[in-house]
Amino acid sequence: MIKSILIKLNNKPTYISLLILFIVTLIYFGLSMYITSLAYKTIINSPEDNPKQYGLEFEEIEFISADSSGLILRGWWIPAKSTNAIIYLHGIDGHRAGHTEVLASFQKMGYSVLTFDLRGHGVSDPSTVGLGVKEVPDVIGAINFLQQEKNIKQVALYGVSYGAVLSILAASEDDRIKGIFIDSPYNKLTDLISSEVPKRTPIPSFVANLLSQGINLSSIMLQGINLESINPAESIKNLNYPVLMVHCIDDDRIPIYHSDEINKNSPQDTLYHKFENCKGHSESWKVHETYYLGFAETYFKRIFN
Repeated sequence: MIKSILIKLNNKPTYISLLILFIVTLIYFGLSMYITSLAYKTIINSPEDNPKQYGLEFEEIEFISADSSGLILRGWWIPAKSTNAIIYLHGIDGHRAGHTEVLASFQKMGYSVLTFDLRGHGVSDPSTVGLGVKEVPDVIGAINFLQQEKNIKQVALYGVSYGAVLSILAASEDDRIKGIFIDSPYNKLTDLISSEVPKRTPIPSFVANLLSQGINLSSIMLQGINLESINPAESIKNLNYPVLMVHCIDDDRIPIYHSDEINKNSPQDTLYHKFENCKGHSESWKVHETYYLGFAETYFKRIFN
């Protein structure tokens, strides 16, 4: 009996340690799953202006995403005489009107423009954030719409931030895309957890950083998306045409090293320009408008030959 009591006493610290470990693990993954569920929710922002404010005729359009979701995506069709079109892909929590001034310039260059709200954004059907992976069918659906309804022959993508990554992923899967103009893409999403999670949840950055592995595991469990598998620098290797890429040196949201990494694997003759003194994330088009649009015009003439 005494021996049995002694064994129990000797094992008590082990039980306590295991209990503490269990509680810590439970809190870690519970908090990770809570953060992940919040982070995948979109913040709905609706367009405040429209192409008419820039002297453009446009049409309200809608089409269905190319996956099995049946999601209806809504946007604007800004026609030109050309059978070449540019599709605009906005950033996270953005909408179709995010860069209307730039799109107006593209139309004046002679290109038709399709700009739409990605799934879960603007007035398109509600959905969780797909981190670029689940939005690829949205882009494919847009191309199908242009070919079937608008008699468009060639398509290029213009993507900003989140939309820039989506441009790379979509172009690596659909060879109907003839070129991509990408502004401020990220490469490794896991590097941005400590800065992006506090923008979308009440969790401070240092906690988000500690939970990074748990957040990735929760993402796989809840959304079927492995954050570590999203690697634009690898995807861009699949392209067989040059890319136009720009990034601000002083970008405080997506550091420029992300574009530097992508550029290492970019196709031959890619133009990668680093803008200075942009005063914010993906703001180079405002501060350096002449150069920005000049690069775009030269690039589009090159790919739409």
